[in-house]
Amino acid sequence: MWMAPSYLPDMRFLIIQHLDIEPPALIADVLRNARHELSYVHLSKGETLPQNTHDIAGVIIMGGPQSANDSHLPYIQAELKWLEQGIREGLPMLGICLGAQLMAKAAGAAITASPSRELGWYPVFPTSNAANDPLFSFLPENGLPVFQWHGETFSIPDSASPIATHPEVPAQAFRLGKAQYGMQFHFEVDAPLIAQWIDAGESERSHLGPQGISELNTQTTLYLDATRGYGRQIVLNWLSLLD
Repeated sequence: MWMAPSYLPDMRFLIIQHLDIEPPALIADVLRNARHELSYVHLSKGETLPQNTHDIAGVIIMGGPQSANDSHLPYIQAELKWLEQGIREGLPMLGICLGAQLMAKAAGAAITASPSRELGWYPVFPTSNAANDPLFSFLPENGLPVFQWHGETFSIPDSASPIATHPEVPAQAFRLGKAQYGMQFHFEVDAPLIAQWIDAGESERSHLGPQGISELNTQTTLYLDATRGYGRQIVLNWLSLLD
């Protein structure tokens, strides 16, 4: 059973990365500014997850090009088992994109092709469960444009509450335990990181085309600051649950 560390200041958080160019970015900035310590595990580089979590205040599971269905990747299968145990023990979590999909699968959900390949800026809307949620009660009723970069989606685990949605891709955010959240979208990004993903994503560039990329860049200028402001509040409110 995970137990909250006995100290609140200077807590240690574990960052699980699946790709160098998908770092915690804004999330790490907020945690560091709050004087917390960050430890990183780069799974695709052969690094392994800790056997116990007694000194970890929470874990942030980042995105990547892998799939939660990648049964041929031993580190993905090991991560799913590790997350399953962490969910069962109440370990606080923030899962972003692939991270949310891994959390969902570890909790018993299915991972499938997304009904719409979301690449760029799309609004997410609160569900009825969001009204009293510490992280999503301030999500605007008329939606907030957030950055998306994915081709798969997840079903909502039976043990979870959906808290954000979109008409075309309904599964956008869920809550499991007290401080266990998965989000399909990226609130951690900045403009250089988005440019990096476009440059590295041959399939994504082909799907968007020159006009789509131009529209994406214009929307980044319009929407990025609001998304990052919301992201900062998400992390701060998540931290307030860790007592």
